[in-house]
Amino acid sequence: MPEKLLGIALIGCGGMASHYRAVYAHCPQGTFRLVVDVNAEIAQSVASELGVTRWSTDWREALADDIDVADISTPNHLHEEQAVALLNAGKHVIIQKPLAPSVAACHNIVKASQMSGKSAGVYLSDLEDPAVWDLQAMVRQGRFGRITGIRARYAHRGGLMASPSAWRGSAEKTGGGSFIQLAIHHINLASWLLGEEILSVMGYAKNLMCTNIGGDDTAACVAEFSGGAIGVFESAWNAEGTCFQLYGSEGSATIHGTEGGRIEGKVGKPFVGHTLQTDSAGRFCREAVKTVRGSGGGFDQHLAFLDAVCQGRPPVVPVETGRADVAVCNAVIRSAETGRRVTISEILEEAL
Repeated sequence: MPEKLLGIALIGCGGMASHYRAVYAHCPQGTFRLVVDVNAEIAQSVASELGVTRWSTDWREALADDIDVADISTPNHLHEEQAVALLNAGKHVIIQKPLAPSVAACHNIVKASQMSGKSAGVYLSDLEDPAVWDLQAMVRQGRFGRITGIRARYAHRGGLMASPSAWRGSAEKTGGGSFIQLAIHHINLASWLLGEEILSVMGYAKNLMCTNIGGDDTAACVAEFSGGAIGVFESAWNAEGTCFQLYGSEGSATIHGTEGGRIEGKVGKPFVGHTLQTDSAGRFCREAVKTVRGSGGGFDQHLAFLDAVCQGRPPVVPVETGRADVAVCNAVIRSAETGRRVTISEILEEAL
């Protein structure tokens, strides 16, 4: 237990935050002091539901002295202004992915964190699943041999129903379209599993069906990892089908769907982890489980961020990583526009 309970504010309590907001009402590291939403009815309702004494429609209420940590779950284009102001006011912040629409905006958040000395992290829901931590251990222990390839697709039909007036319908506000909104999950997961950076991409991006939105509704890239592996990443807002596949010289693994999905694979050496365990032939399988998002369990990423703050450790996904993830997404769009391979260093150097 921390010496002092952290005062917590949730900024944006509807949308994706509805999957995990309740964890703050029972967390051991702090006390839930404020919920904020632009919709007053939602803010008031959530405050009542979770027993929070204060609610507001103005995120600046989180600048109050009794707030130590702010969870930012607002539209992408609002992240920079909110995070920078909160960090400058001495608050720790955890921000829903993507960190911001542009690398320049991401960099401003990184600078504010470094100047303030406060923690700033990014929330990625895949890391809530204990099975992916087993996969990371298997990769790092060489159970798959040398990793040679990643194939990943993140897709749903949400773009077909998006309102042109909503922020998700704006390429400027999202930072692009389906790739930065969806594929960024797998970009982060792949780099995290391998412990490697993506060096360059060759990308393709189109809007085939969702003329109601800006940006791409279908995108793909081939990516080069620093360790030599080749990754293929796809996104779509006009069709179903999400999976993540990892291939090595001595084994492979497949994640069906998003966090909590069925996982199967085979490796050359025995392994026993949190949820994955090989049989005598080296095979492993975890059937799909109910959503792990906001479970409050041992791998809950919001509680992990609060632990990191209390213990003075870096967050699981620091904002520097969030900046790199957005740089990859921006590079894919530039490659699609120019028809050439784009290095991530090119994108970062322009912004920095």
